[in-house]
Amino acid sequence: MKDKFLLIDGNLMLFQSFYATYNPNNSYVMQSQSGITTNGIYQFFRTLYNLLNSVKPKYIFIAFDAKEKTNRHLIYPEYKAGRRKAPEIIFEQFHYTKELLSKLNIPSSEINGAEADDLIATLSKIQDVEKIIFSKDQDLLQLVNDDISILYRDTFSNQYSKITKDNFEEKYLIKPNQIPDYKAINGDNSDNLPGVKGIGKIGAIKLLKEFGTWQNIYNNLDKHSTTVQKKLVESQEMSKLCYDLAKLNYDVEELDLNLENYFLNINYQQAKDLFLELGLENVLARLESIKW
Repeated sequence: MKDKFLLIDGNLMLFQSFYATYNPNNSYVMQSQSGITTNGIYQFFRTLYNLLNSVKPKYIFIAFDAKEKTNRHLIYPEYKAGRRKAPEIIFEQFHYTKELLSKLNIPSSEINGAEADDLIATLSKIQDVEKIIFSKDQDLLQLVNDDISILYRDTFSNQYSKITKDNFEEKYLIKPNQIPDYKAINGDNSDNLPGVKGIGKIGAIKLLKEFGTWQNIYNNLDKHSTTVQKKLVESQEMSKLCYDLAKLNYDVEELDLNLENYFLNINYQQAKDLFLELGLENVLARLESIKW
């Protein structure tokens, strides 16, 4: 059995942790004695504890988005436009979360120009280890293969569920490597990618079932109905842009591909003072209780 490499979408996990414990209609929010908001940090490390206990990885990496605009924003300034602005109190929690991870000796990183997805995609190339990605980001679905799976917490059951190569097509009706092709046609509202207007989810799946790829759909325009032809032609430039933006970057040069640099060896003592300063000593105690 292969060793496990847990790859975590840190941005998404912290945002989910924040909103899971934040009520905008309630003036109370969890804080340290010095006034630092800690609700997201608290839930982030509780989730990390649950993941470590469940997955029992030998290696770990937590990826964060770059603070500045990414390369995708340079290509398409409207990328991810329209997302609701997060409350300011979440952003200082990124700083303390990253500092705690550093003190715990848990590998994490952010790289200028790249999204967390790209960091995960790059490390997913490491061989001879089972890669388990914790995220609900749809872009990461394109990575699923024989030794890469997606782990997420199901909203309804509140249990961990796993997407693998074996159950992928049953769930999504396409293959993992068709995710960029699918987004090129259907678009992606969460990233503000319009795709081809008027085709929709069902139409996109039908086209991919028949033609396989975005490129092949456009290479066979004469085989589509007049209505579909018109929609495809009118949106061709945008569709190509959506395809390019949906593809992950597997070659973030600044990342080290030496697996041993991601060995999980937590240093609890080094992080103790900061956990105490934040009033999160119970979270540290929970992490210290991990055994496998």
